Amino acid sequence: MAQSNEIQFTMDGRPVHARPGETVLSVAGRYGINIPALCHHEAVAPYGVCRLCLVEVFWGSRSKLVTSCVYVAEENDVVETNNERVRRARSIILELLLARCPEAEVIRELAAEYGVTETRFRARAGAALSQRCILCGLCVRVCDEVIGQSAIGYESRGFQRVVATPFHGEAQECIGCGACVFVCPTGALHYEDIDGRRIMKELNTEIPLVKCRVCGEFFATEKQIVKLRERLNLPDEIAQTCPNCRGTEFRTVVEKALVRQRRGW
Repeated sequence: MAQSNEIQFTMDGRPVHARPGETVLSVAGRYGINIPALCHHEAVAPYGVCRLCLVEVFWGSRSKLVTSCVYVAEENDVVETNNERVRRARSIILELLLARCPEAEVIRELAAEYGVTETRFRARAGAALSQRCILCGLCVRVCDEVIGQSAIGYESRGFQRVVATPFHGEAQECIGCGACVFVCPTGALHYEDIDGRRIMKELNTEIPLVKCRVCGEFFATEKQIVKLRERLNLPDEIAQTCPNCRGTEFRTVVEKALVRQRRGW
């Protein structure tokens, strides 16, 4: 049953309800309606740059294509998420992305869903065939909004725009947490842990790793540990313990406490 402050509207012919300020993409997810969205992640603010989440909103005889990840539902909206106009617009976007990122598997799979097997657009001159970055900005935004480091950003404009470190050198602000790698939808970013160092390949950055004080395995970078201490005010014994051993140690401490309690110590 709808709450008194919820917004009621129609999506793909069915009545739906939205919380105040909720976007169409969020509502669609709750109702099991799939809308492709490569630049969206729950951890960061909506951005609306990849345009794949386009839907058509009708107001009587008028309609407009909007990005569902930023469009906030209004009372009595009529939304169609997969009609002919929407699919045609997404197909063109996928052709553009396919020209830019022919090696990105997620792009190829989405393009195939929309019947796009080749693109009419030429690839950017000099672009490597392995180019995977679609400029969705997730890496930049998660580093800034969630991690609070702003180690990477945008460079240049138009078709020359890229995500890069300052002056293409080592990212001094990078703590090697890997958040940018985890949120990247196309696999454009990578890191490797080699000989006690985390190598952020595309960021031209290497950061020493720290061993867990319990099991002795490398599990985080030195800069990550410092950040954890600052943000969560963690004691050293916890900050320098890997997540697996943290659980084991905590369980052991609790079990010993319960034994002491039963024995009346």
